Amino acid sequence: MKRPLGLQSIPNKIWHQLNPSWRWALGAVLLGRLLYGLWSLGVISLSPLAVQNLTLNNEPVVSVFNLIDNRGYIYQRIVQGQVLSFQPAGSHDLIDKQTGTAWDVTTGRAILGELAGKDLPFSTTPVGAIFPYAGVKPYPIGWVGIWQRFDANWYLKIAETGYAPDDHSTVFYPFYPLLIRLFSLITRNTYLASLLVSTLALIPALLLFHKMALEYADPESANRALIYLLIFPVAFFLFAGYTESTCLALILAAFYSARRRRWFMAALFGLLAALTRGAGIVLVVPLVTIWWRQGAPRRWRDALALLFIPSGAGAFLMFTNLGAFTSYQSTWHSRFVFPWEHFMEMGRLIAGQLAISTDYFNLFITLLFGCLIAFVWLKMPLELGLYSALMFLLPLFRISSGQPFVSMSRYVLVLFPVFILLGKWGAKSWVNRLILYPSFLGAMFFSAQFWMWGWVA
Repeated sequence: MKRPLGLQSIPNKIWHQLNPSWRWALGAVLLGRLLYGLWSLGVISLSPLAVQNLTLNNEPVVSVFNLIDNRGYIYQRIVQGQVLSFQPAGSHDLIDKQTGTAWDVTTGRAILGELAGKDLPFSTTPVGAIFPYAGVKPYPIGWVGIWQRFDANWYLKIAETGYAPDDHSTVFYPFYPLLIRLFSLITRNTYLASLLVSTLALIPALLLFHKMALEYADPESANRALIYLLIFPVAFFLFAGYTESTCLALILAAFYSARRRRWFMAALFGLLAALTRGAGIVLVVPLVTIWWRQGAPRRWRDALALLFIPSGAGAFLMFTNLGAFTSYQSTWHSRFVFPWEHFMEMGRLIAGQLAISTDYFNLFITLLFGCLIAFVWLKMPLELGLYSALMFLLPLFRISSGQPFVSMSRYVLVLFPVFILLGKWGAKSWVNRLILYPSFLGAMFFSAQFWMWGWVA
């Protein structure tokens, strides 16, 4: 007699009936959220205060951010003519290295030690210059609000109040903020909506990534490729309130549709990708290549449909009166250059001993992925080589003052052919270890740096 199916075995049976790509996508997202959640709690417990001793506008200052309540403070650090240097001491206090005096973070007053009773003057630099919330309220619960950093706040600002002609927000494309606005009807909070959008978008992104990898590699290589993507040192951006997971999902959906001759869907997904991140405009080239390489029957109307991709991005620029270009130059201190000028700027920073660890990391990632893309050209179909090269080169035509290769480590997250290639190479155990160990350690380090308001990408 057959034993009746127990309630505990029903979820297990459903799970194993799922397509392997679905299992990998859902499992990876859930596990990633869990691990980053635990690690963020560890970071808050180990270092609840993020402290920096800086000199801004010739003024020595100390910036402090409390990861528990998401509040920031900036004080001058000159007391009785002496320049002090501070370090955290617990969850609400600082201690200066010169006298050992303890200072209350919230008031700037010395509470114990040689300088007890003295006050740190408030800095002339506004708090928003160090902790830029773009006018958006910080989420009050630390372990949840720990992802609300840098560009995430611009997307929240656009979702809440839209674009404005004088706030230089037009460098950020509209589709992701629109999704945040729509999902905030459910969450009743734009910040929570941004995390929900990124998490939900990551599921189809990983699903399609795994399916695409299976078209170019064996199952074990596809599995490795997905793991390499998720433990990439800055892969935490896929879980943050950034565009990475949404853009990757749309790009892969466009490729997936094109390979199945669903040209209207390919054009639609490509257009939405271009309206999520401007670099998505280059999708028109590999998609037209797929259309041409598939051979008969070819319909020119299918190729013409793909022109919706650049036209959509162009429509956004016209709607904003080309505000993105002026915003890059004024507020974001960027200019359009030839790619090799990044190397020249990096050389100047190194010569002047001004380069920081993030600059070196972005240089390394740029060189590494530049070499890997050459192998994509040699080993993989033409459309993947074209896509990888164009998406890689486009950001290099813009440079930020004093920041060569800025954010390149984040931009390469959408170069899915490179990760598929690495998945194949990972069949060799030494290659697998060479990728896994440094990536995992890098992911822990850079995610913690990001949560503590350290610039990563």
